[in-house]
Amino acid sequence: MPVAAEPTLSAIRIYPVKSCHCVQLEECEIGALGPKYDRRFMFIEESNKRFITQRKYSSMALIRPLVDVKNDTLTLTGPGQPDLTLPLTPPKDNKLTVTVWKDTITAYDMGDEAAAWIGKFFKDHRQHNQMNPHSDDGGMGGIGPDVPPARLVAIDEEDYSRPAHDRLPGIHTAFSDSSPISFGCESSLQDVNDNLIQSGLSKGQSIPIDRFRNNLTIAGTIPWDEDEWLVVQIGEVTFYVMRPTARCTVPGFNQDTGIKDNWGKSGVLDYLKVKRNLVTNPKQGYFCVDAAPLTKGTIRVGDPVKILERIPADKVERPVGPPSSNE
Repeated sequence: MPVAAEPTLSAIRIYPVKSCHCVQLEECEIGALGPKYDRRFMFIEESNKRFITQRKYSSMALIRPLVDVKNDTLTLTGPGQPDLTLPLTPPKDNKLTVTVWKDTITAYDMGDEAAAWIGKFFKDHRQHNQMNPHSDDGGMGGIGPDVPPARLVAIDEEDYSRPAHDRLPGIHTAFSDSSPISFGCESSLQDVNDNLIQSGLSKGQSIPIDRFRNNLTIAGTIPWDEDEWLVVQIGEVTFYVMRPTARCTVPGFNQDTGIKDNWGKSGVLDYLKVKRNLVTNPKQGYFCVDAAPLTKGTIRVGDPVKILERIPADKVERPVGPPSSNE
């Protein structure tokens, strides 16, 4: 497959609180847990200590975090809510064991003020969540008349373990679903949008890449070239590409409004399950790639992206669905 001459890093986004709105950056420090401050906080159900995401509460897209490094604070804003300012470094007096999918993780409770803040937010946005439901996805459950109490928890990087890969000692995944960092490519999204529109599935609507909540967006590649990537250098940091990213229903929701697309049961996931499924998991749809940092450093928008190593041709997993009209 031919490759573009000069792929570049076109956008950096971090998500300080899992499943809430992004913070867009011009540069970012990459460490053993991926982008600094990415997915370091998370809401959990108080009763079972299990993670909460937009899969259950689509209104979480309306919660906007602000990281103030100078003052070591995280501020959360939301419609109808007073700003909530908390320390970036969690207090150590309430250590918990929490669950993200099948992983049990050590975290620290951020206190009653944060719990009251998110409890009021979920209650005030109950109607929003009922009007914008996700399809059945991962057993997260539906929205009933009562909103269960929730807590905000945080990672202490010095007391945290969630290995990202059994062959990458010292590299850990924060509160993200499955990897320290994720990449998305503009050209592949363009291919998806072209086919959504040409097929009539999306009723003429295209979707932006922030729907996929990837950290890094890469411009200047051939569509789906990332299927072949194994080792990639962006600026001064080298990354190992772990796998294609399995998608859920979240990309079917506008990340500025939390409102569900009015086409398809699950929006773009319906398309990806047909066109971007794999032999190893033909009922799943894939977009973006999961990755892990092999080195530390700072990356910046505009940095060159170099493909240092590719997966051997006979090992590349290709979609089993019908080829797109642009392939």
